[in-house]
Amino acid sequence: MHVAGCSSAQPPSSTAQPPSRPRIVAHRGASHDFPENTLSAFRHAWKLGVECVELDVHVTRDGEVVVIHDATTKRTAGLDRPVAEQTLAEIKTLDAGSWKGPAFAGERIPTIAEAIATIPSGRTMFIEIKSNEQTAPAVANAIRRANPRANGAEIALQGFEPKALAAFAAELPWAKAYWTVDPPLDAQDRPLPYPRSVVADAVRHGFPGLALLYLSVTDELLADARAAGLLVDVWTLNEAPELAAWYARDIRWIETDRPELAPAR
Repeated sequence: MHVAGCSSAQPPSSTAQPPSRPRIVAHRGASHDFPENTLSAFRHAWKLGVECVELDVHVTRDGEVVVIHDATTKRTAGLDRPVAEQTLAEIKTLDAGSWKGPAFAGERIPTIAEAIATIPSGRTMFIEIKSNEQTAPAVANAIRRANPRANGAEIALQGFEPKALAAFAAELPWAKAYWTVDPPLDAQDRPLPYPRSVVADAVRHGFPGLALLYLSVTDELLADARAAGLLVDVWTLNEAPELAAWYARDIRWIETDRPELAPAR
């Protein structure tokens, strides 16, 4: 456990220093060692030199955008209540760190603006919309108000639901949208290779990128994606040998909960 990660200190913000771990996306921040989707997890990931951090967003009852993966606050904050039924003030009373360990007690669920403020210049943040297409304008408005590009940061978009992602992308046409797709499963719920038709489906929806489970990605699929001009993000690799091996593959992004294990420049 890294107690230093709880510090409120800001991450490095130099425009001169390139990321030391290009292509790496810290999945929900440095979420192996820090409570996921919290400012401490994001700041530690940036400190490690990652090129990108990924996070998830939901919209509160009063229209505020908060960073949390699940539709309820039960798993990470102990209250079994939907985010959409709570106000931001109520959300901010919850402890989103103690579940990970006592060193993180009192960690709060951040707003999207607070998360965006951590991005060093020249880095990227993936924002995954977890709610439906009706919430896309609220999420996009919150991103626009935070104005990340004014500080030299970039935003990319993710989502499983194509209608929600398309609505999100229409609101922020300057941000690339990566369609996150679950692989098919066999009778024992083991992942099978993606059908090559997923590339054509992404093109049909107008998405410039795909976010795919690495176990189900084949060389043929990568070739199809390259031919179609699609960028590929793979998730979630948490072992050093796998991370090193995927550095040699034809992909844009590699997501991991353990960015410290990724090959450095």
